[in-house]
Amino acid sequence: MRRVAGLGRRAHPDRSAPDGAAGAAGPVDGRTASTSDGRAAVSQPRELADPADPREAHVPAALRVAAGWSWRLLVVAVAIYATLMAVGRVRIVVIPVIAGLLISALIRPIATGLRHHGVPRLASSFVAVFGFVIIIAGAGVGVGFNAANELPTLSDQVSKGVVQVRDYLQDGPLHLSQKQLDDLANGITNSLASNRGRLVSSLLSGATVAAEVVTSILFTLFATFFFVHDGDRIWDWIVTRFPAGGEDQVRGAGREAWSTLTGYIRGTVIVALVDAVSITVGLVAVGVPLVAPLALLTFLGGFIPIVGATVAGVAAVLVTLVSNGLVPALVILGVVLAVQQIEGHLLQPLVMRRAVRLHPLAIVISLAAGGVLAGIPGAIAAVPFVAVVNRVAGYLARSGKESPAPDG
Repeated sequence: MRRVAGLGRRAHPDRSAPDGAAGAAGPVDGRTASTSDGRAAVSQPRELADPADPREAHVPAALRVAAGWSWRLLVVAVAIYATLMAVGRVRIVVIPVIAGLLISALIRPIATGLRHHGVPRLASSFVAVFGFVIIIAGAGVGVGFNAANELPTLSDQVSKGVVQVRDYLQDGPLHLSQKQLDDLANGITNSLASNRGRLVSSLLSGATVAAEVVTSILFTLFATFFFVHDGDRIWDWIVTRFPAGGEDQVRGAGREAWSTLTGYIRGTVIVALVDAVSITVGLVAVGVPLVAPLALLTFLGGFIPIVGATVAGVAAVLVTLVSNGLVPALVILGVVLAVQQIEGHLLQPLVMRRAVRLHPLAIVISLAAGGVLAGIPGAIAAVPFVAVVNRVAGYLARSGKESPAPDG
């Protein structure tokens, strides 16, 4: 009888609880309860089933959930905005570090291969970094000599083009008079003269930018060397700053991030190189001047998805139009479109594969955000950054859903 009475007491709801907080509704702390047929039922969380404030009982549950999501999203948005503003303030430091990380992802395998063949760590790092510098400097010198040799020819062609445009405006459908053409030329000259102060200030600001660029290049080389030389040690130090229970996830996320970054940068270099070679062949076949600068522009444009290839193609077509005429420009336009189709439908899926899986809208938004924050360097770094974040978030989501191993 005592046992039966005890069961009876447990079957009744708690007398101290408010009406409706027990019985069929179950406990209010979100734990399981037993229904009349003996099956387990999970009650709603406290903030939905039994608000602490009695006034909350009159607020619909859907509105409470929406409010909870809203303020949390606002906090996240403010945190992201503050982070981006902070990065924008110190971009002269952040951009070289990111550039060094991208370059090290490209050349670190060279240093690793040298170490496997017995070359000391320090020597292999110097060979990888300064070999990269020599290649870039050599390409820059070659482009400079080509531009210096071709500019006089291009200048003469531009002068002829201006004369042709002038004749067309005078003898063509517009039938502009000589006086109207002179007034137009004088207006352009006066506009340049009135904005001379702005031009001087632009030159001065350009000198400041040049100094920042030189500083950033030196800082980039410094960061690249230490990423190549001590990258694994730096990462080990970062991982050990996390709690012991989270080190495995951090290491796994780091592997995913590095794999994505290296895959992106190597795939981008291959795609950009193929684009540059293909455009160069077309320019040489047509006989366009400034082939080397246009090839370099095409190669660098490959690091800015969608936008870079378009800008490089437009530049090639315009130079051809000015120097060689309409028909050669249409030929180069056809070459550019063909190269872009091959890139989009063959090279990108084949070479990039799993490195970057982003929707085109996400790519455009990331490019715009990176360009606003840090100009061209920000646009270059935006896509790999978003790709790394996407890959790491997917890894953490998968690892968080894995069920723990059952106990002994």
